[in-house]
Amino acid sequence: MPPPDPSVPSPAGRRRGGWTEPLRGARAVLPILVGVIPFALVLGFIMRQTGRTSAESGFFSFSLIAGTAQVATVHLFAAGAPLLVIVATTVMINMRYALYSLSLVPILQREPWWRRLFCAYIISDQSYAFTMAEAERNPDNGDMTGFLVGASLGVFLPWAAAVLVGYHAGAIIPPSLPLDFTIPLVFTALLAPQLKDRGRIASALTAAAAAVILVPTMPLQLGFLAALLAGVVVGVLLDGKREGA
Repeated sequence: MPPPDPSVPSPAGRRRGGWTEPLRGARAVLPILVGVIPFALVLGFIMRQTGRTSAESGFFSFSLIAGTAQVATVHLFAAGAPLLVIVATTVMINMRYALYSLSLVPILQREPWWRRLFCAYIISDQSYAFTMAEAERNPDNGDMTGFLVGASLGVFLPWAAAVLVGYHAGAIIPPSLPLDFTIPLVFTALLAPQLKDRGRIASALTAAAAAVILVPTMPLQLGFLAALLAGVVVGVLLDGKREGA
């Protein structure tokens, strides 16, 4: 029997209008802000240290809503990587959102185009995970879009605000205090919870080993992108073998 379509309420379902579902979504993500906000503060520190202006920091926070990609972009900017390498790396890191969009079709397909576009803009890994968990737990929820919007804004607004706070707080930190080491720490903190099977672990180890070898030796900061590609290839190959077994 196929699972119920979350976009179509069951006879017993309820259409919660107004702010009910957005507020439920925002409350659901509150516990994870304990981890989100420190990362955003560190990102703000690093953006100031790498020479970004306050306006650039604000624009960056509101235009690219993807923590891992933001950290990678700042790192590549600081290293003087070409724009093409930065864009390609960011696109590769964010390819997972294409998969998210496919699984959100049952929820958003009946919404007007502007609402779908807004959801695509504000969604994050965390709000996606909470929304899909809610859809599985309460398939008769008639306002899953509202839950998604609330969860997404509940992550996005504190993240963007913390980046700006971190940037301006960086004015009181001595320039001699190096914060570059925080970039790999942030990456490690973001990556560790995702290492749930052998394929992901092998992919991460491959990318790490390739980065150690290629980043210092390849020109134009292409080593970062090459290491990312190596990790992706290993992950895809191992997933293919597992499915074929």
